[in-house]
Amino acid sequence: MAATANQAASAKTTAKRAEVEAGPTTFEHRGLTFEVPAPLKLPLALLEAEDELTAAKLIVGKAAWAAYQATEPTIGDFAEFADLVATAAGQGDSGN
Repeated sequence: MAATANQAASAKTTAKRAEVEAGPTTFEHRGLTFEVPAPLKLPLALLEAEDELTAAKLIVGKAAWAAYQATEPTIGDFAEFADLVATAAGQGDSGN
């Protein structure tokens, strides 16, 4: 049983290391390329975000958000954008 506990601890350590060493993720939407920082490089203010719109703005940053707004997105476009942001930020499969 000790080997199983050691394997689990090793897997957690490897996962944490990968998260720390992870680089930014990019995705494209409405003809623009967006860069999402690695999970541990996301802005702290994200923890205070009370809605998906604010979270998306914080994750992609002011300049990218302004470029996105310039495309005059619809609410439907934003729904797709928010899904892409969540996936790039590592939240797409967790239900968060």
